[in-house]
Amino acid sequence: MRQFDPDTLPHSEFHRLLVGGVAPRPVALVSSMSLDGSSNLSPFSFFNVFGVNPAVLCFSPAYSGRTGMPKHTMLNILETRECTVSIVTYEMVHQISLASAPYERGVDEFVKSGLTKRPSVKVSPPGVAESPFVMEAKLLRHLDFGKGPGSANLMICEVVMLHVNESMLTDKGGIDPARIDQVARLGGPYYTRAKRGLFVLPQPGVPLVGIDRLPEEIRSSPILTGKHL
Repeated sequence: MRQFDPDTLPHSEFHRLLVGGVAPRPVALVSSMSLDGSSNLSPFSFFNVFGVNPAVLCFSPAYSGRTGMPKHTMLNILETRECTVSIVTYEMVHQISLASAPYERGVDEFVKSGLTKRPSVKVSPPGVAESPFVMEAKLLRHLDFGKGPGSANLMICEVVMLHVNESMLTDKGGIDPARIDQVARLGGPYYTRAKRGLFVLPQPGVPLVGIDRLPEEIRSSPILTGKHL
């Protein structure tokens, strides 16, 4: 395997490798507001949720790779400590592309993208009405790892309210992955659509036998891979 050292490789090249290898990544469509009430809407794929007690989400509005300047989302949340995160579906992808353009601070990406504001309950920033899954969140902690181009910073937020379109729910109260049809980000211009690549992976609820209990001649087979076993 080739080796790549982040200390010797240009940031842009290392970034290209990271986002291509760590994929697909869910997309957070983050809505925030400045102190003067101006709305901002931006997508981020360095994003996920962690835990449920409390429910925590985390995303990184990394410093601009071109200028090193902070994203408007970061500035807004540091001012107000509030945001919403709406999940991106396939029906929204072109509008998300519009929202990601580098507008000046104060420009409302809801207007630019044609997306609709959904009033929130516990925070001021609106959610995205076209999204079937919207989280209201409040900032718990901001971690900053540098000030240069592409430097990471983490917005760690607590989910204080969840909005789910009833049509996405199954009879058992879960979310139907085919109905919600999320979009995830890969490297470069590539995305993936959940509805076109679904598969079922059972989650064991009890201890299983394990590959280590199989006979040695099977475990060391030159034909069978770990997936087959």
